[in-house]
Amino acid sequence: MSSNQNLPKTQSAITITEFGEAEVLQHHTDAAVPTPKEGEVLVKIAYAGINPVDYKTRQGLGWGAQNIKDNQFSNNQPAILGFDMAGEVVASNVADFQVGDKVAALNFKGGCYAQYNTVDAQLLTKVPEKVDIKTAGALPCVGTTAKQMIDFADIKAGEHVVMSAPAGGVGHLTLQMLINAIDEKNIKLTLICSADKYQKIGNLIDVNKLEGWIDYTKEETFPELNADLLLDLVGGDAGKKALAVVKAGGRVVVLPSIWAEALKEAGADKNLQVEGFIAKPNAEDLSDVLKQVAEGKLKLHIQKTYPLAKTADAHQSLEIGDTFGKIVLEV
Repeated sequence: MSSNQNLPKTQSAITITEFGEAEVLQHHTDAAVPTPKEGEVLVKIAYAGINPVDYKTRQGLGWGAQNIKDNQFSNNQPAILGFDMAGEVVASNVADFQVGDKVAALNFKGGCYAQYNTVDAQLLTKVPEKVDIKTAGALPCVGTTAKQMIDFADIKAGEHVVMSAPAGGVGHLTLQMLINAIDEKNIKLTLICSADKYQKIGNLIDVNKLEGWIDYTKEETFPELNADLLLDLVGGDAGKKALAVVKAGGRVVVLPSIWAEALKEAGADKNLQVEGFIAKPNAEDLSDVLKQVAEGKLKLHIQKTYPLAKTADAHQSLEIGDTFGKIVLEV
């Protein structure tokens, strides 16, 4: 194993020992630095992104919480949250990554709210020189999700796509990818968002390329647009309301996937094809998105950076639901 010989034994980290509100997040300065196993790399983390899945896991919801319950909590161990990471390799058990490499990963085993984390080398990708490390740390979850969702939706040339929540972490990247598809595939794109968010996304894209825009804060019922596809990044009652824009027999892709069955029932009279979407860590997809950022095809907007010790404040800010782009932790 190649390693930096001066690695510390302990580190700062944010841990939880129970599920609950933001106050269950505890800042410790004496957490153990993990040791990389065969096929793993130890990364000194510079930045860690914060995503909705993080606070849902902290609340005890979803697959992340179940994983913690089955592993750390069942063994009376504290858990470190966080799935986004970027930093520098300080120890490596694989030939593809050397000490000093700048790397990023989407790491679903968690552990990124810390100064150091181990990651399976198969999930790791090198950060291009033209991408700053803060952007790389905020990008893995939202970038991988946006790319995989676009691929999953399999949009055909000339189709009319309607998308909700275009200013969130996943949304503002998905939006830019769809704008690129307008030029490449001649698709039509309509957005569902508030006037405030519509104004903000005007800094990212040319809104003149859009087919239209629906202000959900003012429309009691949505227009029947006969769209081919709805990309629903909200779900719930908002997702059900948005089904009006889709043509009979049209397609709906919903993130989070837990709303798929409810939307399928709500759209049964139109025979809508509703599918839930779940992202999967993939180094190749993350590398592709980082390359698009390096080439200027995508821009990641970071709304605010918090120090690691203020992770609870960052969670509370994201839960309010008014974020434009991403919130990131400086580790």
